[in-house]
Amino acid sequence: MRSWLLPHGSRKLVSPPTHGRTRESESSLVKTMSRFLPAFLAALAAALLIPNLSGQPAAAAGGKFNVLVLMTDEHNAAITGCYGDPVVRTPTLDALAASGVRFTAAYCQNPICVPSRVSLVSGRMPSNLHQFGNANTQKYEGVTTLADLFITAGYEAAWFGKTHWGNPRFPRTGESDQRQGFEKVERTFGRLPQDSAVSTWPVEQNTDHITANEALDFLEKNRDRKFFLGVSFVKPHFPFTIQPKYHEMYRGRVGLPPRATDRHIAELPAISRKERATYRHAEASEAEIVRARELYYGMVTYVDEEFGRIVRKLEELGLRDDTIIVYTADHGEMLGERGIWYKNAFQEGSVRIPFIWTFPKRLPQGRVVAAPAMNMDIFPTLAELCGLPAPAGLEGSSLVPVMTGRDDGNGRRALSENFRSGFAGRMIRTARWKYFFYRDGEEFLYDMENDPDEETNLAQDPRHRATAAEMRKEASAGWVLPPRGRSGQSGQVK
Repeated sequence: MRSWLLPHGSRKLVSPPTHGRTRESESSLVKTMSRFLPAFLAALAAALLIPNLSGQPAAAAGGKFNVLVLMTDEHNAAITGCYGDPVVRTPTLDALAASGVRFTAAYCQNPICVPSRVSLVSGRMPSNLHQFGNANTQKYEGVTTLADLFITAGYEAAWFGKTHWGNPRFPRTGESDQRQGFEKVERTFGRLPQDSAVSTWPVEQNTDHITANEALDFLEKNRDRKFFLGVSFVKPHFPFTIQPKYHEMYRGRVGLPPRATDRHIAELPAISRKERATYRHAEASEAEIVRARELYYGMVTYVDEEFGRIVRKLEELGLRDDTIIVYTADHGEMLGERGIWYKNAFQEGSVRIPFIWTFPKRLPQGRVVAAPAMNMDIFPTLAELCGLPAPAGLEGSSLVPVMTGRDDGNGRRALSENFRSGFAGRMIRTARWKYFFYRDGEEFLYDMENDPDEETNLAQDPRHRATAAEMRKEASAGWVLPPRGRSGQSGQVK
């Protein structure tokens, strides 16, 4: 299926193609299967990964290739070499993009940590699982997760590093006491750009270095098994801090943020202006803003180096050709653009994500795809590439057709949502247009082909009112809102 969201706001699950079968042949097949009903029902339960009373999926086997999911927290896609930044050094990610497929219009399903990660591991919009904010309590009741799919297929599965998605049933998550101890050290730094500072401890004590070590050990021990390995780094999430080596790379080379004039700030949504005041972003001096941005660039280069250790290990073990690698982030970071920091915004710096796929046996090299894509598409894409049955209920769709050139992707959509301090908003992206709105009446429409920097809001332009109305209808279809009295997100940004 090309897209989980159909034109004119019609939203439904689309059945896989029948590959030429007629209704008559399907009827004959059903009759044949009915004679072996008990065995058929057992096989069906395994294929759909229906959980048993123990809470674990029914046993099944399958899967052809290994999977390595590389993930960061709060990585602004634009601050990557292969995405056009001339200053930042990201040789590992650049090499992965050159050996595979890079998406330029990929989006998270909520630009805040927990809902975004819940969507990735479930293949569903977070609000459909009543995940509106950062409560880390999701149980995925009645839902087949990414972990369920691969464990049932006989994979050795683990996820090391940051999780923040409740309990999707990964058996190993690497939440070591050592990592938690070092995380407490980093938390002594403030979150504000004016609190940024150079790290005073060695790289070996970075929580992400510990995560990478756990991943290397996992690869060594499972070199002869099918595996699903997730590696999720905390950086470049705030606090803005990194060792001197990485800061020195960018000292004096990173300037003030773009699009941060009084006009840009005045045109922000009301919730963004409110949080700009709450988090005292206007109080940061130019020198403090530049220092925080330099440190952020350093953090991006640092995580790229840690990813390099893992990719080199794959190659040393002779596993590279049989391993699907996907790189993504849970959301971006505004980094001072439009006068705001962090996420929770539908501007590109916050909601767009870096999105790279590489798999030499099936995917082309050096391909760039402009079609909209989502983290929610990772689940069905991995299922197709590994030859596993996609469970019922997935809201994303496989990206294999657009990655291989069988589909131009013009009919695809990307969707995101956010619930914050009484504000509820939704965003939709098509090949040309990006539209988002809030329930307080604010709406924004941008022509991304002719205005990729989102300079001119066309939502109230009479020439584009019909487009805005159509996209609002499409984005609103089936939207699940928080219960009355709940804003969906409370407390500080995480």
